Amino acid sequence: MNSPPTCPHFSSCSGCELSANLYNPPILKGAVAFFEKNNISFRLITDGFESTRLKAKLAVRKPSKIGLFKKGTHEVIDIPDCLVHRPSINQAAAFLRQKIIEESVPLYAEGSHSFSLRYVQLFVDRKTNRIQLTLVLNGSATTPEFDRFCKSLLSQDFWHSIWINFNPTSQNQIFGLAWNLFWGEPFLWQTLKNTEIAFHPASFSQAHLNLFERMLETIQNWIPEKTHLLELYAGVGAIGLPLAHKCERLVLVENNPFSKISFEASLKKLSPSLQKSISYHVLDASKADLSDSSAILVDPPRKGLHPDLLNALSRETNKRLIYVSCSFESFEQDCKALLHSGWKLKEAKGYLLFPGTNSIETVALLEKKSG
Repeated sequence: MNSPPTCPHFSSCSGCELSANLYNPPILKGAVAFFEKNNISFRLITDGFESTRLKAKLAVRKPSKIGLFKKGTHEVIDIPDCLVHRPSINQAAAFLRQKIIEESVPLYAEGSHSFSLRYVQLFVDRKTNRIQLTLVLNGSATTPEFDRFCKSLLSQDFWHSIWINFNPTSQNQIFGLAWNLFWGEPFLWQTLKNTEIAFHPASFSQAHLNLFERMLETIQNWIPEKTHLLELYAGVGAIGLPLAHKCERLVLVENNPFSKISFEASLKKLSPSLQKSISYHVLDASKADLSDSSAILVDPPRKGLHPDLLNALSRETNKRLIYVSCSFESFEQDCKALLHSGWKLKEAKGYLLFPGTNSIETVALLEKKSG
């Protein structure tokens, strides 16, 4: 696949590390070499660059900038013509910028403790192209003036819903703990492999859903019928719930309580018989009981598996393990430990879920027999 047309923001925007050879990121060479050493053929599956990203978290700074940080700085730059965004994200961001100016919305400055708009998150509904908008405030409550700004946004038919998040801390995390639905529906629904999945704005979701669905197909093919599946780091169930029809029992474990809210909404869309076979536990993955499962699926954060979980997996036998990783470096480290404890690699594939970055999503199947 050829590289896409040059994005006008490549040279300055931190969102894309690469501006050439986008479908052959440097990390791929090491991944191929690692799997070849273990007699596994590994290839990277791609699905284009332009308009692939359905979700964006953008910083908002004075005077009216909405975008990402300039490479190597804390300076926010506008990215109005970002190629990787779904066009509706760019259109909505431009409209937000216009309304921020018209309504004189106070914008965040580093180190400021005053009420201001700090970040926005935009998540596109694939069916309608409308956007679940989150406005992140540097404050613990809204104001009449900010409510007026929010109402002014409704003059355009961009929106699925408008949420307000309150983050009065000086820390680097984007979201605070308090949420308020200003207008619209509480969940954005995305269909993944014929399964309706609900997303609260506080829940993690992949941004490149078309390619993510192809990854789900691979995982489905690795799950035998009537499996007792334990999914760790399960999020809202975007991987596990589309697998439920192949499972005699499905147990999902996740430590984010907002994810459970989304999961419970999605569960109601399934048949009563499937609902009875599924359970969800708000729990740290390292504390999960692994014993009563025939297959385990893990999708850890970038730092990889918790050491206690890695040790527990090393002691398991007669099981199938599916490892989904957003960081090849941590996957390689964890996989070496698993192989040392007797697990065997069976298959692996890579998916370019974030084209333009030196990052691949690795999906690997491992098995371990007793003796």
